[in-house]
Amino acid sequence: MLFQRHKRHVSMFLVFILLFSQFFVFPVGKASATDNDNYILKVLHTNDIHSKIDGLGKAAAYINSVRSNSLYSLYLDAGDIFSGNPVVDLQHGKPIVEILNKMNVDAMTIGNHEFDYGQTAFAANEELSNFPWLSANMEVVNSSIPIKQPEPFIKKSMGEFTVGILTLTQTPPATAPAGVVGIEFHPYNATVNKYKHLKEEVDVFIALTHIGYSDDRKLAQDFPGLFDVIIGAHSHTALSAPNKDTGTPIAQTGGNLTSVGNLTIEIDRITKDVVSVNGHLQPVAALTETDTEIQSLIDQYNAESEELLGVKIGFSNTGLSRSGNADVPLGNFWTDAMRDFTGADVALTNGGGLRADIKAGDITKRDIYTVEPFANEIMVIEMTGAALKDVIHYSYTRSNRNRIDLQTSGLHYTIKTNAAGGYLDADLFIEGQPINPTGTYKVAVGDYIGTGGSGYNFVGEVTAGLVGFMTDSMIQFAEKLTAEGKAIDYRTEGRIKVVVDTNAPMPGTVIGSTTNGLFSQNKDKADTGLGNLYTDAIRVKGNAQIGILNASSVNGEIPAGNITDKQIESLDQFGNEIVVVKAKGEEIEKVILSQSNHHKRVDLQVSGLKYKLVESGEATPKYSGIEMTLADGTAFDKNAVYTVAYNNYMHGTSFYGLGSDVVSENGKVWQSVVDYVKAQTSAIDYVEGQRITVETKTGPVPPPPVSSYLTVAQAIANNTGTGKTVRGYVVGHVVSTNSYNFEPEFKDDFNLLLADNPNERDVSKLLPVQIATAFRGEYGLKTNPKLIGELIEVTGSLEAYFTRPGLRTPTAFAKIAKPEPTTHELVIMGTTDIHAHIMPYDYMADAVDQKFGLAKVYTLVQQLRAKHNNTLLVDN
Repeated sequence: MLFQRHKRHVSMFLVFILLFSQFFVFPVGKASATDNDNYILKVLHTNDIHSKIDGLGKAAAYINSVRSNSLYSLYLDAGDIFSGNPVVDLQHGKPIVEILNKMNVDAMTIGNHEFDYGQTAFAANEELSNFPWLSANMEVVNSSIPIKQPEPFIKKSMGEFTVGILTLTQTPPATAPAGVVGIEFHPYNATVNKYKHLKEEVDVFIALTHIGYSDDRKLAQDFPGLFDVIIGAHSHTALSAPNKDTGTPIAQTGGNLTSVGNLTIEIDRITKDVVSVNGHLQPVAALTETDTEIQSLIDQYNAESEELLGVKIGFSNTGLSRSGNADVPLGNFWTDAMRDFTGADVALTNGGGLRADIKAGDITKRDIYTVEPFANEIMVIEMTGAALKDVIHYSYTRSNRNRIDLQTSGLHYTIKTNAAGGYLDADLFIEGQPINPTGTYKVAVGDYIGTGGSGYNFVGEVTAGLVGFMTDSMIQFAEKLTAEGKAIDYRTEGRIKVVVDTNAPMPGTVIGSTTNGLFSQNKDKADTGLGNLYTDAIRVKGNAQIGILNASSVNGEIPAGNITDKQIESLDQFGNEIVVVKAKGEEIEKVILSQSNHHKRVDLQVSGLKYKLVESGEATPKYSGIEMTLADGTAFDKNAVYTVAYNNYMHGTSFYGLGSDVVSENGKVWQSVVDYVKAQTSAIDYVEGQRITVETKTGPVPPPPVSSYLTVAQAIANNTGTGKTVRGYVVGHVVSTNSYNFEPEFKDDFNLLLADNPNERDVSKLLPVQIATAFRGEYGLKTNPKLIGELIEVTGSLEAYFTRPGLRTPTAFAKIAKPEPTTHELVIMGTTDIHAHIMPYDYMADAVDQKFGLAKVYTLVQQLRAKHNNTLLVDN
């Protein structure tokens, strides 16, 4: 009866509106409703700005424009406004807070980097803000600290309806432990259960989270229908449109203010239920309008900081990269600076703290503050060798990552693993000698890891608490090198190595085998064995026509031999899941070509598909076109719709995403690989370069004249430049990073090692050379093991290969006749019991080194000396 009366009142109201509208014309104003007269709420959102204030002038103009044309609007930020730009970081966040104050932020979730400047700065910034800092799972348990208890949520009345915003912070926050002393962070699900009653108190329920895309998805799955939308952060995931796979729309803009999110939430005018949630990302770089007031403030901050940040402190020919699963150039410079600053025996810093690369050219203070935005200080701890080894063990195995984390100076270490990358042991050396487990060493570390950040535990006596900022150590060290007339040039030097013991037992159950091994090293040039396996597996699991995976999803190797399930699982660092979508051929082609041009290399591994990238001959774009066929050679139809299997990360991004027409979700990628391997009745092997090829613009480059070749030592010392020719002896093959084979049998034809000496075994003097598909038949060592000891020339690009100086993308190989050796006759004479006769022994070492061996021994010394120019007498 109540429902009938309600319907009658609504009907009478609608009749009145219809009659009324015949006599009046309504002016066009702000967008408030759709054609069916529902409420429209516009939600603008940002996340992980990381102090990137330069784009806020454009972002502010865009946000203001959208809000001024909407009756109902909010601007929300999902946290991490700090750390990433020295203009902001050197003032402990004040500039960006003052800018956001003028942008009318309605609410912000506390992110992990809000704690980076310390608790006093946190409290000051929160006090300065005219918008609320929120976190439902953060509890201040020590009332004496400067940070006060934040509110868990906020309700916003929009007049006709209400919006509830519940917030979550990463648990535990990835920040310096000192920043969160006296604070506890509670589990996400327990917190949501505590506040889920809010759903009944508001019309629109939003989760504003800083926990990462994977945990946002889990939240949506664990609480179906609770939230109308989840606006996320922390993982820097760019979702071109809200992802609705879980049933709950999830939005995120990526990071570093590359985009502003724009959500449209439609609310039923009568029931106040949310009818739909849609949205998109607005790239900031594409905006043309600028808020002049905001921009003026930004310009002022930049101008004030230029006097400090623009100071040149050095020059680098090589640049300082942070990429690689070994010691990296930036890490080597960084830790050398720490050790020079403190006089410690060893300096260590965590790889996650290296926040940017430094490009070749002038180095300024801005570069230093950009790569280290956290204001970490250096502490010195006296540790035993055994405790130091425990730290190295933890650094490699933490969170089951099986990756190098700690960069080092003074200490060299080698991680020994099984074929799945699992830790077996570590060897540590200082000044070339094994560490003494009971000896003590002074170790300089940043206070983030030194006080327990990322789970580290440096057991020992702190001999120097806080001796100075990491940034100061790097600036002073750069200035010192410059004053000595040295460039700040660093490369991967072999301070850190990973050696694979292929004979070590593999964890898990044997599920299959491979005869030749499955590798990923050449994924930036062509399809690889591991990439083919992965994409075949997800295509079969998803019953799709095509399988696609981005290069960063395909890592590691499976050596020849048995394959176990744990081995497959350990190669997956991300835990991504399979998503199958319907996509037009033209969209698939667009994604492959655009991402190849973005990365300037092959990016996407494929199954069910073949493609050839055509080089443009120009720097940008690198590839002018793409030619595609299906795997069976039939035409690829750009107008046809195909089912495509890829992963949920790719699906959620604006640059890999192939649309919202989801067919199915099929579990973990690694599990599909396990299932696929189990289903095979024979060994799994692939010939690389059959699915993906690259057509160069001008064809192979002829080798330069012999007079222009480089020695191996020269190529290692100056490992940069294209079209370089290197001459050297073939001495071996790279099995995997920091694992080498110098004798047959060789596992594949993909690479070789060059040296200036055919007997060289010092890996620091070896140059790994990639062998492109066209040259493998003649120069691959598995096929041509007799090449060992031969002198050859290779023309290609000098760049890092297997995390050390190398040669890649070869365009020419040539065999060189060995020079005729210059021979000298040496006659060695031996006597016994000469008694008091002093004879020259000086040349024995030379004779042994030259491997002449022992000649016949004659006692007629004078007779032989008369006959021979070169003689040597030794006495027994």
